[in-house]
Amino acid sequence: MIGTRLGSWVLSRELGRGGMGCVYLARREIAGEPQLAAVKMLSVALTHEPGFLQRFQREIEVLRKLDHPNIVRLYESGIHEGQHYYIMEYVGGSNFEAAYRARGRLPWSEVVSAAIQVCQALKHAHDHGVIHRDLKPSNLLRADTPMAGQPFTVKLTDFGIAWVFAGEHMTRTGAIVGTAEYISPEQAAGKSPTRRSDLYSLGAVLYTLLVGRPPFEGEPLDLLHKHRYGQYERLSRLVPDIPAGLEEIVDQLLQKEPDRRPPDAAVLQRRLEALQRKMDYRTSAQTQEVLARQDTDAGEEERMPQIGPATLAATVIREELNQEKYGGPVRRFFNHPVVLLSLFLATVALIAWAFWPASEQKLYERGLALVESDPETAWEEYFRPLLEKYPDTPRRAELEQYRQRAEEAREQRQETRNARLATPASEAQWFYQKGLRLRQEGKTAEAEKIWRALVEAFKEVPSASVWVKWAEDELKKPSDWELKGEKRWKPVRQALERAASLEKEGNPEAARKIRDALRELYRGDPTAREVLKE
Repeated sequence: MIGTRLGSWVLSRELGRGGMGCVYLARREIAGEPQLAAVKMLSVALTHEPGFLQRFQREIEVLRKLDHPNIVRLYESGIHEGQHYYIMEYVGGSNFEAAYRARGRLPWSEVVSAAIQVCQALKHAHDHGVIHRDLKPSNLLRADTPMAGQPFTVKLTDFGIAWVFAGEHMTRTGAIVGTAEYISPEQAAGKSPTRRSDLYSLGAVLYTLLVGRPPFEGEPLDLLHKHRYGQYERLSRLVPDIPAGLEEIVDQLLQKEPDRRPPDAAVLQRRLEALQRKMDYRTSAQTQEVLARQDTDAGEEERMPQIGPATLAATVIREELNQEKYGGPVRRFFNHPVVLLSLFLATVALIAWAFWPASEQKLYERGLALVESDPETAWEEYFRPLLEKYPDTPRRAELEQYRQRAEEAREQRQETRNARLATPASEAQWFYQKGLRLRQEGKTAEAEKIWRALVEAFKEVPSASVWVKWAEDELKKPSDWELKGEKRWKPVRQALERAASLEKEGNPEAARKIRDALRELYRGDPTAREVLKE
């Protein structure tokens, strides 16, 4: 593609390559002055895939609506020999993900400067009915050119999954769109995003840049749960020199309820600018105070009488001897024999208490306090030792139930880890799993079409190699492959057993809801009829 001409632009070199295609640097001359641009080209293999093409066209549609110095500008778009492309502003430099990965946590003053510019970009986008939905450090480009009183320029990019008010949305209701580390709680719950969803993501980005890692870490499904219910570690514990006002702003941005976040990006921008002015003034005042003190100290030093080296040495030695002999009041208190003996006895008692074997009642109480939140740990650390140490305990039947709960929790955790369907880690993974869902629905031909396109599109992308290999493995399986046996129907039978148990307990309404939900889920699956009749 190098040397290809797109209108007045000529592709000069490749800037990057990903699952959806390539980005090239392009050049042209206007009135004798060279001009640079970035050209994003969709892979030919993905042109006929609605999901990819629609996302690509959505980004073009959104960029056409926006014109702001903190948002990457669109120049033009088109199709070249069947390959879709668009030409946008080229931003020299890197993005903020590369910055914090290379440098660790960034200075808070730099983070505030970046946040103010992102607020300006978000306000412009929101005013034009666009919600970004995927704000993250890699989508914030940094150029070293100063702008509007800030030491550098930030450009917001990648509007491929942006939500346009009153527009035709590319995701169905309940779908989860965004990057798991920075997604808002309402997006994690599958709800429609709002302006304040972008503000939550901005809060997660600021936390990441200040600390050097996101507020929550883990598997995608774990992250969705943490964003909705988890508590991140306080900034002041990780960054001791952070201004209290900045920590307060980030805490407000990361509120679970949208109504408790700032109302819009403009309000947030004003608060950040006020904080920046306050801290700049304080820094300036402190600098002046230090300079004045240095001048005073220098004057006093000139007026001090000269002390000879012998006199100075004698004074220092005398002070050391006095300190060693008497010490301060705290030291004299702790050196008293009675105090030392008391501390020794208290330490021995504490060690003995810590290692004293727990009684049957203590083990039971500790396990009971933990079983609701973490049945696996409750079983392994308390209930299992209780059964092993007291095999004749009258609570044996109850403990067996807790063992069963621990096993079920372990199975559920493993299933969650294996599924990873709610928030794909990559485009290749999402399409691989889409093929799995289609084949489980009996749509084998459609599944194989998806997998062939995935292999063709991503076979040269190292980060997608595992999903390419798995897609190739699926294509080698018999076309009539389907899940069979007890493993598939085990959770369905467990749900039916729960419904039967509820009926026996006198709660037929709850039992009916479970059965109705199962019938709805398996309405189009004839293989489930016999199981649902059990």
